[in-house]
Amino acid sequence: MKPQAMISSVTKDRIPLGSLNKLKSIWFESDKFAQRPTSAGFKIESGSMISFDFVRQEIKRHLVGKYAWDVYLFEDHAGEKSGERDTLDAVKDSQLVIGIFGSSTGWQVGDHDPLSPTLREWRTALSTPLKFRLFWWKDSIDAGKLSGEVGDVLRKIVDYASGKMYNKFSDAVDLFIRIDQAVQEYMHLAVFRYVKYAVPGEDEESEDWLLSAYRARHSKMQAAFERQSQALGMTESAIQIGSGHQQAIALHSTPDSFSIPESRTFAAYVFDDEASARRLKDMGRLHFVAVFGNVTETQIRRHLGNFEAAEVFKAEWGYFRMEPSTGIQAVYLPHCTNSLMMQARMSEALEWLTLKAEKIAELAVYRQQLLHLSQSRAAPDVKKAARSTTRRA
Repeated sequence: MKPQAMISSVTKDRIPLGSLNKLKSIWFESDKFAQRPTSAGFKIESGSMISFDFVRQEIKRHLVGKYAWDVYLFEDHAGEKSGERDTLDAVKDSQLVIGIFGSSTGWQVGDHDPLSPTLREWRTALSTPLKFRLFWWKDSIDAGKLSGEVGDVLRKIVDYASGKMYNKFSDAVDLFIRIDQAVQEYMHLAVFRYVKYAVPGEDEESEDWLLSAYRARHSKMQAAFERQSQALGMTESAIQIGSGHQQAIALHSTPDSFSIPESRTFAAYVFDDEASARRLKDMGRLHFVAVFGNVTETQIRRHLGNFEAAEVFKAEWGYFRMEPSTGIQAVYLPHCTNSLMMQARMSEALEWLTLKAEKIAELAVYRQQLLHLSQSRAAPDVKKAARSTTRRA
């Protein structure tokens, strides 16, 4: 039986199309995408606007073509006599409910009746929040300014904004990318639900993290990462790699995919922090980054900013990145949705890193030398400033 996605939307305005280049290798038949808006009567140029009708049909096309899902689109059934009961049954039967909200002007009182079926769908979907994703156009009216049933339901949904079910998008392409990520995350979590009886408790932890706000999820991930690393032999922020190399490490977490700026912020300055928080004789660290969602090679190269200089190696457990010119080294562990996955991926990574133990040790020493030199150069300026302060006093 195929999984089913339901697309349920409250939309009124046209939205910007966005950059089609971002859809390459992500969207179904992205190489032919430009032909479809043109055939629908929309221009493909800078600042192009398209309708939400087109957006909904394109999402349906993508889910059917790329993932072979069944898609229930309310607009396809609007003229049928099946009515509200069948629509709400479709919400319950769907594995993923995609809600889309888009209006910069809001609605007049007379507009509210047509919205009621969608609001009832969303209220029903909220009873199982793990399968509900709301995508909110960033230029839409503030939910707090909407009155009546519309405002009540939307404010309840937005209350989850710091968690997982609520995403803001800037244009159609951004919406498409975020929906594709949501589908992949659903499919990944479905694996955990399938094995929940084999590993009691782990699925509950995944759901707890998933429903937590970003900051709370980050704290839970960091605590779990610390515990699992200690179970694998970490002592005093160091762990053995290979037969004889004791490597200093640092643990970091991002509460969502690396493609989401709000998530990426939690690991934005980890390499800067290494330079500012170290003692002069500390070895260069190997950074472990646990990612709740996905991370790609391109995102890893951009993480440091030196795109071309980084060497990135991909393995089944994730990615290892090193930069010979700076000695920076990092391990990225995607889909760390619970403690078990963290431990499994880190264990596999440590086994894989054994083959590169000598290079890791070499870069750690080189990193130590660079940071020591940097701190030594900064030290005279610090002393000079201190002397100047003493004289003024």
